[in-house]
Amino acid sequence: MSLETVKEYFKSIRFRIWISFVVFSLGTVALMLFFQLFLTPVFYSMSKTNEYKSCAGAVKAWIGSEDWNPYDIESINTLRSRVVKLAQSNQLDIIINFPDVNNGTIYASKSGSNDLLVRDVGDSIKSALEEAKDNTIITKTDDNDNNAEGIILATFAKKNNEVLAYIFIFGYTEPIGTTLSIINALSFICSNVVLVAACIISIMISSHIANPLVKISRNVDKLITGDFHMEIKKTEYDEVATLTKNLNAASDEINKTETLRKDLMANVSHDLRTPLTMIKAYAEMIRDLSGNNPEKREKHLQVIIDETDRLTLLVSDILNLSKLESGVMPIERSVFDFSEDLKGIISRFSLLDDMKDYQVRLEAEDEIIINADQQKIEQVVYNLVNNAINYIGDDKLVTVRLYRKNSAAAIFEVADRGLGIPPEKLPYIWDRYYKIDRSENYKRSIKGTGLGLSIVKGILTSHGFLFGCDSAPGQGSIFWFEFEMHGSQQGKPQKRKEGKNSEGF
Repeated sequence: MSLETVKEYFKSIRFRIWISFVVFSLGTVALMLFFQLFLTPVFYSMSKTNEYKSCAGAVKAWIGSEDWNPYDIESINTLRSRVVKLAQSNQLDIIINFPDVNNGTIYASKSGSNDLLVRDVGDSIKSALEEAKDNTIITKTDDNDNNAEGIILATFAKKNNEVLAYIFIFGYTEPIGTTLSIINALSFICSNVVLVAACIISIMISSHIANPLVKISRNVDKLITGDFHMEIKKTEYDEVATLTKNLNAASDEINKTETLRKDLMANVSHDLRTPLTMIKAYAEMIRDLSGNNPEKREKHLQVIIDETDRLTLLVSDILNLSKLESGVMPIERSVFDFSEDLKGIISRFSLLDDMKDYQVRLEAEDEIIINADQQKIEQVVYNLVNNAINYIGDDKLVTVRLYRKNSAAAIFEVADRGLGIPPEKLPYIWDRYYKIDRSENYKRSIKGTGLGLSIVKGILTSHGFLFGCDSAPGQGSIFWFEFEMHGSQQGKPQKRKEGKNSEGF
């Protein structure tokens, strides 16, 4: 294994998940051992101290009760019985000294022995207890024989501001002998077991998480090499499943885009090659054949001019479409009278009426004001009218309408009575080089570049206008777009319900 491979492994998600899991386990075990070795004795000492205070409080309560009498043998015996049980149950040694009673001392220990520490209470002890907080003194002592630390608690019980008894409690704060050592040894063994289990489990978990990501990475490498046909299996992790789903969708879209690109390049190449071939052929004919024949030369030159115009239109449409789709063509809105502007546009088609017996009829309501890029909206009108003329019906009639839908919105329509568009083909009419069938290459419209409707879509989309096409075979087509009239206070228009194929934003 090379050094580079080792470095890559250390940077991999599999290794980092594993090492994170191991470090977390080590930290947990270290924290547990720290508590076991250093904090457990402290907490145990605090707990035992509170336990001694509780026992001392119980003895004070018994002595301070109303029925207690230090001179009554029965009261003394009852107290002795309670103190013995208390000492044995809590593993304590307890001494109670009654200063006003001759030989009034109660001894009780965990072992039942009466040979304990304090038998007489001197003045120094009495003075120290009077000055101590809560009249209680707690001191620690070492017992080398038992290898343990002990605690001595001293206090007194009062009744009616009179000291009735002095109470001394002694006990060990740690387990005697080797108990703590045994616990530490067991903790060490458990820690090792936990670390080994953590390593094994972390390897399994890291592999389980990393493997789908590795497979995704390999498939992405295929995308880079141009292999867009792939299917990544889903996993049970939501995030990875979402990534897998998105990558599969992206792969499909890239595959579709790549197919479209190839088809587009083929069609553009064909469209460029055809006029260039014609230009070259007629230029050679002028040079070799018709150079001295004015009539033929004029015809050949006209063909060259027409084909040059066709090339210019194709290049212009491709550039405009690219700018629209890339977002570099700004929309410069202005307020203008769409009704008046439309009259001027349609009047320019009168030449077609005279030369080719086409008729473009305008039906427009007056004073419909729009806030839009005037030049681009005029391009939309030209493209839609030209498209209708290309597919015009036997009646040679194209109808252009502009009317108010309501007080807020208006609709522009271009209608022809040509062959119409089958419903299954309507979703594709806005694509570059309108596609007749998914199994066929893109097919150009009868005239023009085949990019007109794509440009229309780009312009209307950038304006945020609703648009679409209503068509049926044998009944012609109606291309339309809907917009909010300038100055309207009714909000943006709602989508046109009668549209059979529309796009809106």
